[in-house]
Amino acid sequence: MSVELDLQLEQTGTRFRIFPQPRYLPAFSQPEVVTVSVPVGEVRPGPADTRMFVVDAANKLPYSQANRPPFKGKANPPVQPGPDGHFDHLDPKSRAFQAATMYATVRRVLDIWEDYFGGHIAWHFEAHFDRLELIPLIEWDNAQSGYGFLEFGYGRKAGGGIDHSRPYCENFDVLAHELGHSLIFAEVGYPKFANDPALDYSGMHESAGDLVAIVASLHFNSVVDHVLASTSGNLFSVNELERVGELSESREIRTAFNYHRMSDVGAEPHERSLPLTGAIFDVMVEMFQIKLVQRGLITADLAKRSSQEPDNTVQDLAALQAEFAAAYAGHETGFKAALLEARDGLGRLLAECWRNLSPDFLTYHEVLRQLLRADRKLNQGAFQETIRSCFAWREISLAPDSLLLRSHTLADCGMDSGPRPLAELEAGAIVGMIEVLEDELSRRKERPARLPGGRIPEPAE
Repeated sequence: MSVELDLQLEQTGTRFRIFPQPRYLPAFSQPEVVTVSVPVGEVRPGPADTRMFVVDAANKLPYSQANRPPFKGKANPPVQPGPDGHFDHLDPKSRAFQAATMYATVRRVLDIWEDYFGGHIAWHFEAHFDRLELIPLIEWDNAQSGYGFLEFGYGRKAGGGIDHSRPYCENFDVLAHELGHSLIFAEVGYPKFANDPALDYSGMHESAGDLVAIVASLHFNSVVDHVLASTSGNLFSVNELERVGELSESREIRTAFNYHRMSDVGAEPHERSLPLTGAIFDVMVEMFQIKLVQRGLITADLAKRSSQEPDNTVQDLAALQAEFAAAYAGHETGFKAALLEARDGLGRLLAECWRNLSPDFLTYHEVLRQLLRADRKLNQGAFQETIRSCFAWREISLAPDSLLLRSHTLADCGMDSGPRPLAELEAGAIVGMIEVLEDELSRRKERPARLPGGRIPEPAE
């Protein structure tokens, strides 16, 4: 979502409070006010609107192939707005807050990505349901998105079992990731051929969920400020921004800043997603650094030495961090503005890329090509080499047996029948030229001459 649109929604939208990251992390122990695009007074009890609605099901088990929405069981009363039409009055310790925060998170993430896509995103399940069903609390140590629904359970204890103190419905990253799957189904589609192994399609799906969450999380001032303050702008380091689905201070589902290349991963979708997510995260960070260089906030040399370029060598990371700290001090506002620009730039690039992907026999190489095309369309190709180098480092390229690597000789094209004597070739060329000239002379005799101005003379009487 652009900075301008965010400011506009603050004047017209409906307020909620949500935790930018899990509340048990010290830096995010207080909820932050967000504004969704639905005008104040138009979010109905539930909360609910024309795109989605919350059902606070009681003691529900997960949906399955045999048990699908809509939910028809016992449910708690819908959450009511305050007298002013907003929902930011709810007690963070209450179950009503948990229901409202799930709605607000999903609505907020949808708002963000509809802005990047430039318009309405139609649900992929629209043939059967007009609204997305949101179920905030079920008895399960997991969460899932499905055809027409999102339902969330709780975190898992380190030793196994449900951890009721950590509901996933309050975890912004997990909610955003699961909504990301719905957005990809809506904008990319799904493979239609039984013989399509869909290896990279499945990895792309998981990667997209992580990227939807990362970009959306950068719409919290507290997240942006914390990330910059803790890294001094050196985002090629471990920080909260790249920890997706935070479970504790030392345990997370996946990380975006990683060193995985294609030769390191197998076919399992979550594992396979890591090089693609890492490549695109690297693109965003390098876009951020380019903007810092353009603003005169860091040197081009510092940007190069801190990147993951193929020719970079191991260096003194402490000294590198000290250089960033010196550059960041006193220029916090400029660093933040550059990061928000890079955030919006990546969001628009991804939206343009995803809307032009075919789901059938999809490869990461095609994702790369669509990102390059998106950059040429949106940025006049300003980040072509950045994108290429980030993907090359991750070994994202053509398969060795790709048809794109096949050469085509004249013989392959049927334009060469083997060696012929030079005299024969010359004679054949001359005969061909004579035939062309004779045809042209014949056509000219049949065409009437034209007078100046293109008029054809009147026939003589």
